[in-house]
Amino acid sequence: MENLLIVNADDFGLSKGQNYGIVEACRHGVVTSTTALVNGEAIEHAAALSRTLPELGVGMHFVLTLGMPLTLMPGLARDGLLGKWIWEMAERGALPLEEIARELDCQFNRFVDLFGREPTHIDSHHHVHMIPAIFPLVAAFAARKGVAMRVDRQALALHELTLSDAPTTDGYSSDFYGDEIGEALFLQVLDASTARGERSFEVMAHPAFVDNTVRKSAYCWPRLAELDVLTSASLKYAIAERGYRLGTFRDL
Repeated sequence: MENLLIVNADDFGLSKGQNYGIVEACRHGVVTSTTALVNGEAIEHAAALSRTLPELGVGMHFVLTLGMPLTLMPGLARDGLLGKWIWEMAERGALPLEEIARELDCQFNRFVDLFGREPTHIDSHHHVHMIPAIFPLVAAFAARKGVAMRVDRQALALHELTLSDAPTTDGYSSDFYGDEIGEALFLQVLDASTARGERSFEVMAHPAFVDNTVRKSAYCWPRLAELDVLTSASLKYAIAERGYRLGTFRDL
């Protein structure tokens, strides 16, 4: 039996360049899944593109560190904006969990309004859903909605967190990332999953064409390198040769 590989492109809706990169990596490469920031500047553009690609699984990229929240969040937002201070607040035990729960529900509903259906799964921008105080909230929400979620099992074990009933892959990796992007790195990540005996595996990716919005990201030019790797014919062949079939969270 073949193993399931989900190559998920994060940040759908961040910008048009990001959106076009994800679509290119789906049409001509190995990306099968993406997750959308419903408060992104190009989210309507992303939703329109997704309607031309029914094979692309679209999940929700829960956002608590970028842009404007959809609800009033006086306990988390500063000057009406979200930011990376969330980790410092988490360390102090000062997270406004009721606000976060309302925002999660609102972002989910906004996703349904935009895409006309529920997301295939839930993950988050900058992995905030793996913050120990936030994870149980998101896991219970996903289980209640009957949608899958991304789970970093290393973080799960480190913080002694408990899985909910929400479907998830046996394994997940964020290691296809950084300044040394190449086909060898992708296959190294995949081979490590095989060695662990995982039957379903998610690889996080960020393929994009660089535009003015992407240029503001601390992770900019490697997104273009990722796009080159993820659309190479040799990578698709190597994945199949290793006994993997490409799929989405709908296949769990």
